[in-house]
Amino acid sequence: MLWNSFWIALSKNITMKKGLLFFAILLIAITSSLVGVSSTADNRSTEILNKVSRTYKTYKSIKASFSVNVTNKQSNSSVKQSGTLYVKGKKFRVNMSGQEIYCDGKTIWTYLKDANEVQITKYDKNTMDVNPSEIFTIYEKGFVHKYAGQKNIGGKNVDLIEMTPIDKSKPYFKVRLAIEKVAAKIKEMAVYNKNGVTTTYSITKFAGNMEIADSFFKFNPKSKPGVIEIDLR
Repeated sequence: MLWNSFWIALSKNITMKKGLLFFAILLIAITSSLVGVSSTADNRSTEILNKVSRTYKTYKSIKASFSVNVTNKQSNSSVKQSGTLYVKGKKFRVNMSGQEIYCDGKTIWTYLKDANEVQITKYDKNTMDVNPSEIFTIYEKGFVHKYAGQKNIGGKNVDLIEMTPIDKSKPYFKVRLAIEKVAAKIKEMAVYNKNGVTTTYSITKFAGNMEIADSFFKFNPKSKPGVIEIDLR
């Protein structure tokens, strides 16, 4: 997530950080229990998302390698990067070339490698775009979803699901999921923001049910000698 030109502009940093948090929380929400079907959803998309939910519920932990591509229509620019996402319950960690995000379910640490600085914020599920404590919110309450066809991505046949947020104050107006037909796993997620920025996450590798210690999701300042801690809680 970190690249030299990216950190020049603080606003871009905030946008990407929120995007990765959205990405992580989406996977957390999908791994949660399913508790019903939205009356505003079409039958085909509901059937596919039910299958996805059943698949992810079999995993107690997830490790996913991914690539992220951020495109800006207004400036006609794009930035690409890759990283690894770890999820265990409501805990998650994102590792990229110049930034690491840790969350133990209570606190979020954002470590910036270039600055050797960590920003500490409180994890507040009630103020996040997608609330992982509301079981499968992104499917049942947060969005109206519909089936949007099929395509081939990287040799995999996928179903496309388009989701529109019910809350129109959200900074994004659409999320599109590409779901592998056979494996019933998310292959790609695209978030379309109102400001013309589209962030596309592609899953390149996936592994489930590995042993991950809870301490892995907490930032350890001793591992970063001289780190500057900025507590924003």
